[in-house]
Amino acid sequence: MKRIRQRVKAFFLAVGTAALVTAAPLGVYGAEKGPGAAMKPAVNGVSIYVSKKGSTLTLSQYGRVIGKWSAKLGRESATGDKKQQGDEITPSGKFYVCTKNDKSQYYLALGLSYPGIEDAQRGLEDGLITQEQYQAIVDANEAGVQPPWDTALGGAIEIHGEQGGETAGCIAMTNEVMDVLWEYCNVGVPVTIGP
Repeated sequence: MKRIRQRVKAFFLAVGTAALVTAAPLGVYGAEKGPGAAMKPAVNGVSIYVSKKGSTLTLSQYGRVIGKWSAKLGRESATGDKKQQGDEITPSGKFYVCTKNDKSQYYLALGLSYPGIEDAQRGLEDGLITQEQYQAIVDANEAGVQPPWDTALGGAIEIHGEQGGETAGCIAMTNEVMDVLWEYCNVGVPVTIGP
């Protein structure tokens, strides 16, 4: 298994290097950044799009698709957008990778910046979170760091391995795909979860 991971890693690093060599200079297009990414390292033009309708994850670099794979989402994701802890819905919106966990119980995991500022606003208006919790979520998102994951809005939404079936709200991928995502994705990489 380790040998396969090394080969996959070498292949995708070579492809990524070729893409960088042929890509337009950063001064022309700039690197795409997630909210608050000014405080984070460069994301090298990498972005992720998750389609809830298609149950797919697409990894791109400088607008070029690196790969598109099947994804398992929250069990209740077809019912709408995530509202609170325990609803088993994958959130929709614009997030960024805020943590990388190589000790995950699900192989590897990229933590996402849910709840975002809009989620916090809704939570405050609906009486799910306090003003202090709202401010902590806003501050974390503006700084590009992990927001509080312990409020009534829920949290710890991750892109992780060990695909299996539907999830409690995370995005589950195969371990082989996680090897690829791990190599491309730094903290700060923008992640859009949409239709």
